Amino acid sequence: MTIKLIESNNKILTEIKKSLAKEVNKEIAPKINLLKNKLIPVFRSALEESPEIISLRAGVLRAEFGLETDPSFDIVEAVLATLDLTWKNVDAKTFKGGINIVMQPSNFSNLLLLPVGNQPIEGGSLPWLEWLLTRGDSIIITGYGVQLGSFPESRTGLAKMSKKFAPYKVNSSFSGTIEDNFITRAINRSFSKVQGIIQGVLK
Repeated sequence: MTIKLIESNNKILTEIKKSLAKEVNKEIAPKINLLKNKLIPVFRSALEESPEIISLRAGVLRAEFGLETDPSFDIVEAVLATLDLTWKNVDAKTFKGGINIVMQPSNFSNLLLLPVGNQPIEGGSLPWLEWLLTRGDSIIITGYGVQLGSFPESRTGLAKMSKKFAPYKVNSSFSGTIEDNFITRAINRSFSKVQGIIQGVLK
């Protein structure tokens, strides 16, 4: 018995690609929302467990910036709100497509505009979040620095400005630049977990 193929090899290959692309798109596209729901807790944990967020809650950074309230919840939620997943259908000809994951605008406008990112002080406000995210180890205040300790007369009682400790810059253990800061570091630390979740959901 012999089988005679009427169509050319290229035609057969094209039809196979079309069928595979259709099946992949049909199977994966509906899973995008499920995937997003699984990724949110991963990014949340990475942000909440970052040294900077912990310090802003009740540590050195909260004292140095003179923060009267805990800004961590608003910061984490603002970052998570930017998470967006879209599925680009696999093209039957090129067989290219896939998941596009977008998170956190590179200019950090969503964070720099947060009310909690500025601490009201006498005569104005202190843009501490902008300093933490973008100023790195550059000097911010030349004539004064921050002295940590118990100072009941200060705004928070945890620190005060002092010429003795001049100049002031963000603590090097937490400082960041627009390309490398505690948000980008937390997201990067999540990569292996994110990869594993994607593989698990889409397999």
